[in-house]
Amino acid sequence: MKKIILFNLLFCIVAVFVAFNYFNIKSRSAVVFNYVEGYMETNYGIDGENIILVENNFRRGMGLFEIEVKDKVTNTYYFFEVDIRDDYSLIYIRDLSELHRKNQADQER
Repeated sequence: MKKIILFNLLFCIVAVFVAFNYFNIKSRSAVVFNYVEGYMETNYGIDGENIILVENNFRRGMGLFEIEVKDKVTNTYYFFEVDIRDDYSLIYIRDLSELHRKNQADQER
């Protein structure tokens, strides 16, 4: 009987931990997309409704988000690296779009 109770307790703790991490990453991803959307509206003059999220990767070891968005009007891709704190405040946002375009041009040669 004690083994069943111990197993159930351990299983519940693991389930809560996994669910917390999953939903924490999902909510952080949404916050990161809002930061990128605001950045693009301010610096590029692109309306937020014309921005599509293509890919959003969380780099676990570094705690950074790599996000790729697309402008629907011009079909241009933009790449950003974003770091946020645990309270969802922005540490920095780095625009890597030109670097990706340069690397693409080098690969086509």
